Amino acid sequence: MINYYEILGLSYGAEIAEIKVAFRQLAKLYHPDKNPEGIEHFARILKAYETLSDPTLKASYDYKLNYHQAQTQYQTKSSAGTKNWKFDERELKRRQYYNDHIKKYAKQTSDYMAEAGTKKNYNEFKYILFATPLAVLLFLLIMHLATRDRHEVIKTGYSLPVQQEEFRETPAANEVVSDLKLGDAPYNAVFGTPKYETADSRTLTVKNISGLDVIVCLFTEKEFVRCFYVKESISAEVSQLPSEALYIYYCSGLNFDYLRYLKEAQVQGAFTKQLAFYKPFKLT
Repeated sequence: MINYYEILGLSYGAEIAEIKVAFRQLAKLYHPDKNPEGIEHFARILKAYETLSDPTLKASYDYKLNYHQAQTQYQTKSSAGTKNWKFDERELKRRQYYNDHIKKYAKQTSDYMAEAGTKKNYNEFKYILFATPLAVLLFLLIMHLATRDRHEVIKTGYSLPVQQEEFRETPAANEVVSDLKLGDAPYNAVFGTPKYETADSRTLTVKNISGLDVIVCLFTEKEFVRCFYVKESISAEVSQLPSEALYIYYCSGLNFDYLRYLKEAQVQGAFTKQLAFYKPFKLT
């Protein structure tokens, strides 16, 4: 990912006033009128300035840059040892399978699109439950999502965004379509690098039948483990989890927007419709 701050010779998080000063100085050196050989570099400088000088574009870019750097740091650390499956690699294969074998057929008829909206039976989401206690806990989680009042908002204790929402039945004219895709982990940049266990690990399967999209965050007693997005009517499997007790926090809603900022929790990114948070489960 291109680092616009480095192009302008600035440190991450520089203020807009600093960005404007840096741009004027670089423009004097690389503007095509003064430096015909610097046209390409000036184009990069201009693109960086246009993005970072706009508060909205800058907020979105900063969030994505943080996420990219966190992923890069994790991949660099993992490559130093034995090669292991990474969550992102598995999800990349699933997305490729989705694009090659499902998405192109979903466009053939409007009838198929209507059916796909309520029933998505993808071959890559065929999972099984491995232990009876785990199966019972997951069943209770599913029933809780399906029956509770989604307007209840509670504090999670791990700085997940919490605020009372005024729910709208129809989106506003400028409301965005959801930014999330299968396999995304929108709060990794908030909680930190995901953790993977290669020995004595276990697998968790979550089936979302809540009628809304869900973001699930997993913690141990002391640290963040994993965050993942589960679309409505989809099952998801998370592997290489630690064997110790896990705390499951989750929120639901529609139309996730990376640019939405929840000031109460100082978190960038949230659902824009029917946002709700739920009491945590302890998985032993």
